[in-house]
Amino acid sequence: MNATHLASRLQNCLVTILELEDALGQTHLGPALQKEFTVLKEVVQRLESVAVEEKDVCRIEAATGRFLAELKESLGDRPFIGGPASRLLQ
Repeated sequence: MNATHLASRLQNCLVTILELEDALGQTHLGPALQKEFTVLKEVVQRLESVAVEEKDVCRIEAATGRFLAELKESLGDRPFIGGPASRLLQ
């Protein structure tokens, strides 16, 4: 698989998580997550210079899926869960 495709898959995961920033910022976790969101934004900006392997991308995709599932379970029926950020990871 080519590097561009792997980077695109990785970017999809990271952007999916970043889409939750505003919603998570309104929870009790907001202040604790602010630094992590800042770091994640920096990683997305430098993503083109990051070399990734298929196994790493698969692991990150799985972790992103688990993260979204745990959010949905713990936060219940809040409107931001199930929206654009819950789209199928490519």
